[in-house]
Amino acid sequence: MDNATLFAKHIKHVQGIYERALLDLNQEKGGPNVEAVLIHSGSEDHYFGDDRGIVFEAFGHFRHWVPLNRPDQMVLVVPGSKPVFFQVVPPDFWYEQTINAESWWTDCFDIVQLDDPAKVLDHLPAARRIAFLGQNTAFASNMSLPAFLHNERHLTNYLDYYRGMKTEYEIAQLKEANRLAMIGHEAARQSFLKGGSEWDIHLAFLNANQMLETDSPYTNIVGLDEKSAILHYQNKRRCDGRQAKVMLIDAGVKVNGYGSDITRTYVRDDAHPTFRSLLAKMEQLELDLVEMAVIDTPYVKIHETAHARILKMLQEEGVLKGSEELLKKKKASSLFFPHGIGHLLGIQVHDVGGFFADDHGKLAPPPEDHKFLRLNRTMKKDMVFTVEPGLYFIPVLLDPQRKGELADSINWSLVDELIPFGGIRIEDNIVVTDAAPLNLTRSGLCY
Repeated sequence: MDNATLFAKHIKHVQGIYERALLDLNQEKGGPNVEAVLIHSGSEDHYFGDDRGIVFEAFGHFRHWVPLNRPDQMVLVVPGSKPVFFQVVPPDFWYEQTINAESWWTDCFDIVQLDDPAKVLDHLPAARRIAFLGQNTAFASNMSLPAFLHNERHLTNYLDYYRGMKTEYEIAQLKEANRLAMIGHEAARQSFLKGGSEWDIHLAFLNANQMLETDSPYTNIVGLDEKSAILHYQNKRRCDGRQAKVMLIDAGVKVNGYGSDITRTYVRDDAHPTFRSLLAKMEQLELDLVEMAVIDTPYVKIHETAHARILKMLQEEGVLKGSEELLKKKKASSLFFPHGIGHLLGIQVHDVGGFFADDHGKLAPPPEDHKFLRLNRTMKKDMVFTVEPGLYFIPVLLDPQRKGELADSINWSLVDELIPFGGIRIEDNIVVTDAAPLNLTRSGLCY
């Protein structure tokens, strides 16, 4: 199906979620009898004491409705009625304000054109029993929308929960975002093999998709050698990369607001043989973990399996020694795999709703032993998330153990040889289906 057909089905689905959410909210004891929801895309902000704008990112629940990343746009949702898109185009000679309103998505809305966001007041239901969603609650107050309905908790919990399951339209955007990102990853790999610096590799990824940095769903991570062990490494060294043995790149692409999140690790032939062996085993582990992404499986089970397998491979490669039972008890694998196995993916890279047990806001926080896990839900059809096992040699985590309780369980001479090679992470984007998991990153369209 084309985008127009998919988007129309998507909007019908999202409208249904909002109508059920309002019905549920209004049936609560002493419910507020909310008649509509106004969703605001957000407002521009500037750095302190400066007129330089901070890069704008539209509010996620607005982007759920409209594939547009512009400030001060709004959608009005009234049960039983066609949604209204308030297209705000202020008169301005400093900046480009034109909105590319294509029919494939605008046909799903009644369009009201405004030159000032405040003029939306003339088009809102007179009773003002309107819930407001968005960051700029001062704007909502100026519109006389009741403060107790600004980002009302029960409503946002409900909406966040259902953002976890994607429509056909959303999956199509994510699939295309994966296809394009893999073109960028291949360009990055080639740059690494030719001796490019971190900066060169970063530019190769962007150029492959004719992107600006601000077009990315998140800041690209490009780490050579020891920098690949910094989980959210933020720099881009310009120094010659011809002597580098390892490259880790974590980078994605956005399509109509939906971002891919993909990581690959590459090594040269003369990298440390133990590191090369660990990479090969991690690549197989990641594929095995993906196969666990089936309906009704707790996501934490993938995470726990990753820890068990990583512990075993560290023993096999001689990095850890001693009984498996003792190493498990001392949580030795967490020294080398300190983050969660993945997260929900969609409009936001770390999409909302990862810790909800139900649509009423009951929480399912991460286990105490795995506090960095970002997703702790049972898998449902059409959930989209990442699977990203990692194995790193991080001095700030390892050094305290040189005289700690794991001192005798770690092969320090081998660890010291491996620290300069940094770390490994392999990450794909997965859809839960009625059958086998759909790996968006490795689907046939990606190569």
